[in-house]
Parts: sequence; structure tokens; C-alpha cells
Amino acid sequence: MKPLKYSLSLLALISASNAAMAQDAANPVDDAQLNRGDIIVVTGTRLEQSLLDTPVAVTVQDFDELNAQGFTYGTDEFRGVPGVFFRRGEGDGEEFPFISIRGVTGNHGNDTFLAMVDGIPFVGPDEEVLLFEIPYAAVDRVEVVRGPVSALYGRGAIAGAINYITRVPEDDETRISVSAGSDGFYRVSGSVANIGESGSLLASVSAESFEGWRANSARDTLNVFLRGETEMSPQTTLTGYLNYFDRQAEVPSTIPTMADGTVIDVLGGPEAFLGFGNPTNNLSGWMLAGHMNHRVSDALEFDVRLQFRNYDGEADLNFYDYFEFDPANNIMGINGFRSPNDASVFFGEATATYRSGRHTLLAGVSAERATQTEQDIWTGQNGFTFACGFKFYAVLIDYSTGQVTNANHPCFASEVRSAAETTNQFYGVFVQDEIALNDNWTLTLGGRYDRFERESTFSIVGAAPSNLVATGDTGAFAPKATLSYDYGPGLVYVSYGRGFNSNFGPIWQWEPSQYQREERPTTIDSIELGWKGATADNRFVWETAIFYLEQQDRRAFVSNPDPNGPPNLATTGQLYSSRGLEASLRWNFTDRTSAMVNYTYLDPEWDEFIVSSFGGPIDLSGTTPQGVAENIIYAELNHAATDWLDLTASFEWYDDYFVTADNSVSGGAFSLLNASARIQLPADGVGIDLSVTNLLDEDYFYLFGGSRTAATNATPGTPRQIRATLRATF
Repeated sequence: MKPLKYSLSLLALISASNAAMAQDAANPVDDAQLNRGDIIVVTGTRLEQSLLDTPVAVTVQDFDELNAQGFTYGTDEFRGVPGVFFRRGEGDGEEFPFISIRGVTGNHGNDTFLAMVDGIPFVGPDEEVLLFEIPYAAVDRVEVVRGPVSALYGRGAIAGAINYITRVPEDDETRISVSAGSDGFYRVSGSVANIGESGSLLASVSAESFEGWRANSARDTLNVFLRGETEMSPQTTLTGYLNYFDRQAEVPSTIPTMADGTVIDVLGGPEAFLGFGNPTNNLSGWMLAGHMNHRVSDALEFDVRLQFRNYDGEADLNFYDYFEFDPANNIMGINGFRSPNDASVFFGEATATYRSGRHTLLAGVSAERATQTEQDIWTGQNGFTFACGFKFYAVLIDYSTGQVTNANHPCFASEVRSAAETTNQFYGVFVQDEIALNDNWTLTLGGRYDRFERESTFSIVGAAPSNLVATGDTGAFAPKATLSYDYGPGLVYVSYGRGFNSNFGPIWQWEPSQYQREERPTTIDSIELGWKGATADNRFVWETAIFYLEQQDRRAFVSNPDPNGPPNLATTGQLYSSRGLEASLRWNFTDRTSAMVNYTYLDPEWDEFIVSSFGGPIDLSGTTPQGVAENIIYAELNHAATDWLDLTASFEWYDDYFVTADNSVSGGAFSLLNASARIQLPADGVGIDLSVTNLLDEDYFYLFGGSRTAATNATPGTPRQIRATLRATF
């Protein structure tokens, strides 16, 4: 049925597109800006191009618009973006979400897409994206690219890339805003910008406090952003910025489910905290970046980008332990975990852009060095003996009372299980040639090669002192090719691209006493056919794309066949494919009213998937990966009721997804209605934003299946949130 459903969906949407289809963005960057082609994007090709002239599937989200609509969590930037589905894990915001682009799921956390800040990779030493590290308060907009872009940016960009672009001052102005909302939400922010004859300065401060709608979910953040730009000569511009970030966040608990996904009725309901201690995820740090552009001539220019960032964090968490779930006695289990860590990353890149005749040639080299020092401290009842109950740091909680039942057990302990210092080094070189074959046809060819190295020194292993060292290195090459045809009102393109990741994974998977490793990067090869454009009067704006991708050499863990080695072998295998359709249509009824509808169809599949079990290997080939909704719809209506009142309503619908690896349990579908208003007050530059998210206060849960055959736990979705912002610009 899936191929038939896919074909019918594709035919219906292409037929509708003949009337006209819409732009690929959840929100207009400017309500008065009806022509999406006026928006300039850079992430998809590393060249400045209008959104509708870029032969890449890319969405632009404006953070001022998102905030006005009441979206403030990490992952809210993915609402309404075709091809993207997310589930929020343990936590209530951006703590630990699971994000899938085009049906691609990760091995550990979010390791299938690349996050960047101003085009510079923003990936931690564990080789995964941690959204809570993003300095959201300094971000002006985000560009979401779907499809592999490793040929331009290197490792991590196997399913797409998310580029968080910081603010650039445009006028001499002072901005002040004060926000308040449900569940003790407050935010105060202010900025001052100055534009001079040869440069500009921007300083901004933002502080946010949120008590949270669940127990143990409070959050406080502070962000200070300083940016300066100077024209050193008519040919040379230097830009630099400094960002300080402090985030103190409590982490609420998960809720157990029955095997069929039924959420357990626990003491206190979805708002309750069922855990051990006071789980938190705290982080503070700073980021320093610089960019120099030197234009030798109209044909040749050079860019140098540097970034250094240092984050000091401590995660104190409760990991859900489904092995300890005992519904007959109202018992759930967690593993107590704490990890103080300090991470530093240095990145440097030099690029050259040369334009000659029909060619635009882009070439560059980059280097990155990331270091991290961390400890892993586990707490709970531990010991694989009869006296200790054959448990791994288990904390047993009676979910009918909230009490920890085994805290006084003689095997209950807190121990430093691991301590390590790790250094990652990455080197890359790339080239791209955009060739204008004639006035309509453009061919783009390119490729990139990266080299990866890691060394981890473990001073503590298994709670005992050690001096074990694990090293590994590998490399990968990513080619790309795009052929596009510009016929005036629209652009049709076909593209091929490869994405790759180092496959290094988290540092704990390198512990020599537990893991022997075979290093090989994972790759995705993708083909895409896209069509985007606008009618002459900009009444209709559209984008649609169909894609097919295959992933090879995903990281897998099996029993080590070497009897003299550690018990586990980290190897590669597993074949994965995904196909789908993304379509977006915006209809500008009048200068004051517009509507937009996005539709996504996703059909991922395990082509080869063998899992280990106590009874021997189990073949799950042919099943659908967990946590990918098959159908997603996002609709939005914008209306400028008067010169001083803009109204927005949006609707989100997410289909069921498979919760278990064997596809025996599915669920999780939900829909949300949101509404917002932007009011311009009589005083010049002063306005009010009002928003209500989850207007109908729907109850919904994100479901998870840690077991191969059973659902295990759930995170409740956010209830109705009402927020108001008073903003002023002078």
C-alpha cells in the first residue's frame, strides 16, 4: 500500500501545483514581503542566492516571527518545515529532542544533521548536535537545508544542515522587549545598534526565566552578544563577535508505559516528577568568532573564518531503565547519572571565490580541534550478584507514591565509573564549480574530502584507576552534482549528493575494556528532483521535491568474535533507505491575506537490520525505523486586519509512528492549533505580541520504545501556553 499511497500523493500534489504551489517556509520573514524570491540564502550552496533560485530544498525561519507566535523552545524552529519530524525526549524543551530529517534516524542523539552558527560547524566532541548549546538569543534567523551537504561542510551533514545566523545591525536603533506568560515565563531583552561610516556595533542582552509546567522543569538563561564590523579598506571587511551564554535547567522525568504504549496513570499525572534527586542540565560558556573578507577584484575574493568556544557543563540526569518496570508492584526504574565536563572547540576555514565567464568557482580548506574532559558518575543499586540483585545502578521508584524504594539497599552506591580526556581533529578540503551552461541551464559540480582523528585517554574505567588509550582515524569523500533549469517563473532541478559522518559517536563507546572498534564512516547517497517558483504577480509561490536516499555503514555493536578482546565490537553495517515527498504552497489572496500549506510524506525502511538478542540474532530487515511520522501537515493563515493589527493562525498535524523496532506498536499522532496577534500601538515603534500555543489544550505524548518489542516510556507534550510581549524600537 505504501508505494500506491506515495504515487497517489505525488500525482495529486503535482496536479495541484499546475495551478501553483507555495514557498518552502513556515513563516514569512516579513509580512509585507510577498515575493519569497527576495529572500537571500547562503547555506544550500555557500553562495548568496535568492530562495527561489537556489537548487536546494531550504526553509528560512525568522526568530522574531517565531517568538511572536509563542514558539520559544529549541525544536520550535522545525515547526512547519517540510521533511522534518521531532520528538521531545526526557525534558520539556530543547534538552534531549530526537530530530529526523527526511526519515533519517540517528545512532546516538542527533548525529544525522549538522548544526552551524554563521556557517561554522557547531557539533560537540561526542559528534552529535546538542540544541541546548545553541545561543538562541543571539540568533536572527535559521536556514534549514534538507538533503546531504557534506560536499560543502563536511562531516555530520548526512541528512541536512541547520544554519543559525546571528543578528546583523541594519539601523541606528535601540530595542527593548519584555515578555510574560503561562507557568511563570518571563523574558527581558534589549539591544543597541550603531551604524558608522566604516562599520557597525551591536550589543544585546537577554535574560529568561521559566518555572515550567511540570515539576522539576524550571529554566533560567542569560545571553550577552557583542558584534562589531569595520571596513579596514575599500577591499577588506573584518567582522567579530563575542557571545556569553549561561543556562541552568531542571530536567523533568519520563512516564512509564505499558508494552502497547498505554501511558501509566502515575501519581500527579503528566505534571509529576518521578525521579531521584534533582536532575539538572547546566551549561555556561562563551564563543569568540571572526570573519575577514578581502575582495581582490570583482572576480576574486577570499574569506577567512575563525571560531573558538568553551563550554563548562554538568548534566545530572535520570535515565529510564525499562528492565526494572514492574507494573504489578507499581515500580519503575531509572539509572542515576551525573557528568561534569569541559569542552573547547577551535575551528578555522579559508575559502576563495573566483568568477570568470560562466564559472563561479569556490574552494576552501578547514581544520577543527575539539577537546573534552569528562567524568561519568553513576548512582543506584549496582552489582551482578545475587546479593545485589543483578542490577546496573538501578533506582526503583514507586510511581503510585513517588518514593524511592531501594535507597537503603547495601548495594546502592554512587561511583565514578569513567573519566576521560578526548581530542578530536578534523581536516577538510573542498571545491565547487557552478557553471552557467546558458541563460537557462546551470550545472554545479563539487566534492569534499575530510580526515577524522580521535584519541581518548581513560584515567578511570569501571570505577578503578587506569591508563587506557583508544585511538582511531578514518576519512571520507563526498561528491555532488546539480543540474537546474530556470524557465523564468520557476526553477526545476535534479541533484545528487553524498553525506558522511565520522561514525566516532560518544566517547563512552571508546572505552578500551568494553569496546573494540572498526573505523569506517557512514554515508548517505541521495537523489532529488525539485521544482520551485512563483507566478508573475506573486499570487502563488511554491516548492515541491521528491527524494530517495540510501545510508550505508551505520554504526552497529555486536559480540566481539575475538575471545581475547573486549566483549563488544563496534563495527559498521545495516542498510537504510528513505523516500518521500515534500510540498509547500503559499497563496497570497490579497496584499493583506495569505495562506500556506506544507505536506510531507516519509517512507523510510531498514533494508538490512540484524539485532542481537539473548536468543540469537533477529532479522528486522524490511521494517520501518522508529520515531518517523509517515504524514505531516502544517497550515498557516496570515491576515493584516488593519494597519496596526496582524493575525496568524497555524495548524499542525503529525501522523502515527512506529514505537518499537519490530513495528508491533505504533502511535503518537497529535494535532495542535495555535494563534497569535501583532499589535502596533499609537506610539511610534511600540507594539504588543500576543500568542496562544496549543489553543485547544490537547493532551498528547511523545512515545518511545527502548525495547525491541514493547513501548517503554513517554514524554507529555506541552499544554496551552499564553504569552505576551511588549516591544519598543527607538
